[in-house]
Amino acid sequence: MLKVSIHTGDLNERSFANQLGVLDIAYAKQAALSDYAVAMSLRGSGELEPGLLQQYPRWASSLWDLTARALTRILYHADQAPSAGKPDRRCAYATRLCAVIERSTANDTGLELGTVEIRQIGRQRGLYVASFEEDILGSRVGEFEYGRKVLNPADLLLRAICWTYFGNDVLGPRPALILPPSIRMEGVDCFHIESLSEPARTGFRRFLAESDNACPASSLGGLSRAEDYVRFLMKG
Repeated sequence: MLKVSIHTGDLNERSFANQLGVLDIAYAKQAALSDYAVAMSLRGSGELEPGLLQQYPRWASSLWDLTARALTRILYHADQAPSAGKPDRRCAYATRLCAVIERSTANDTGLELGTVEIRQIGRQRGLYVASFEEDILGSRVGEFEYGRKVLNPADLLLRAICWTYFGNDVLGPRPALILPPSIRMEGVDCFHIESLSEPARTGFRRFLAESDNACPASSLGGLSRAEDYVRFLMKG
């Protein structure tokens, strides 16, 4: 399960006391195209109506992309949010906001996979810079405008992701499942790991390193078995 917590202030200041909301993303169906049950609580609003994000490709994009689509299901009960529009001078605003993505499994709890800090630029209301970090895909920074009469920190995070990763205030196209080209050698379908794009390439390498059943690439001329990649997509 993934937990996305939103806080006021910077990352080094986050605590339960300044927590504004928590988004939970859990498997409803784990497969290459997974379904995710999403739930959220917001300070001042309590538990929001849960949602379901369906047929989302595993290991195909940024965890922030998954987060944005989960937020859209929770906040707008749809696969796309309406445009936020241009903020005016009277909009509510935040000076500093941060969020953290953590993973919890049977073997580990609270493993940090991604962070973001969102800061107001100067004294102009509604003008922000967002600095994202992520386990595999690294850093990304974006500037954007956002403002509503009432500030919703979850919607602010959603728009920060959209502007930084899609260059717009709404979601871009859903990522495609990453499927490498394969070749049949000695009756086995194989492929080269380098043909994978990230985050699938690093994720698959980690899966192979931890797997007892994966066939060593050295025995296949440096190639990996397609069936191992299918297992990775289904359960890795």
